[in-house]
Amino acid sequence: MAKEFEELALDGHNYPTWALDIKISLASKNILSALLPPAERTEPLHDAYKYNALYILRHHLHPDLKAEYVMEEEPNVLWLSLKDRYEQQKAVILPEANHDWTHIRLQDYKSIGDYNHAIHKICARLRFCGKEPSDADKIEKTLQTMLPSDRVLQHQYRARNYQTYSELIHDLLQAEKHDELTMKNHKQRRVGAAPMPEIHHAMKDEKKGNGFKNHSKFSDNSKKRKRNKRKGKKNTKAPRKDTTTSKDEKCKKCGCYNHPTNKCRTPRHLVALYQQALKGKAAEGQEYEAHFATPSNLKDDTGNPSMGQKEPCTSNLPLLTYTEPMDIDNVIVEYSLDDAFGDLN
Repeated sequence: MAKEFEELALDGHNYPTWALDIKISLASKNILSALLPPAERTEPLHDAYKYNALYILRHHLHPDLKAEYVMEEEPNVLWLSLKDRYEQQKAVILPEANHDWTHIRLQDYKSIGDYNHAIHKICARLRFCGKEPSDADKIEKTLQTMLPSDRVLQHQYRARNYQTYSELIHDLLQAEKHDELTMKNHKQRRVGAAPMPEIHHAMKDEKKGNGFKNHSKFSDNSKKRKRNKRKGKKNTKAPRKDTTTSKDEKCKKCGCYNHPTNKCRTPRHLVALYQQALKGKAAEGQEYEAHFATPSNLKDDTGNPSMGQKEPCTSNLPLLTYTEPMDIDNVIVEYSLDDAFGDLN
């Protein structure tokens, strides 16, 4: 069975509250008369009521006390024994309670609630000893121990002539709450500063006449995140394969940019002409076009077989011979064409 309240300690420091809890518990079950001597009872007590009261008493005792009074079967005898044993707590509690009452001050507590709680604890111990302070004493103690800076408030509270301590505490709690709200409003922004705009507010759209547009930084941020997310998805896709190469990766055989060197299908005689043109360019230091032909560059050799595949029709073509120098000033070569000179068809 779970305990209804705290058990009696071995040193008896909680005896006042324990004794009151025992009386309340037995009175709720109509067996409070079990604590009275048989001569004071108005009617005889049944055994069921007697042992029920004894069970409640023993169930809320310290184990050492329960073992000490193990042979006691009368609830009234057990109750009187504990009372005689711990009734002397009044002589111990009273000096300490008087000391706390003398030195308690309102200015030593951070809030009115903490001070009120301490006052009630001290008054409960003084009540147990028969020395409970009156409401006038509590009011005077509270007003006398206020901060020196609150002396104006002290005179105002005295002028109200409170009759009960609870009324004074109610006004002090209300004033404390108003002071907290005032300080909170003061710390929100510095003196003279304009209030910060609301997060969601409507402002006039000058571009659209008298209409109002909802400007929300959260909606703008969400749109930006969605845009960045879409961009990130595009960037994560694998790049599409393209046959074209950059200028840094041009073909070293023919000088074109539309295919790499290992996939060059330019005829061998054109490759040979391009390579000779590069040699002539390096020797003379002139800038020529990538594909051009001069009489000195046209030879019988059709190129190195290892530099390209052998074309079936090149062996049947007659070799060209020129007796006059060619005019290469107006020669235009398209790099994107595989048949730059048109002699493959």
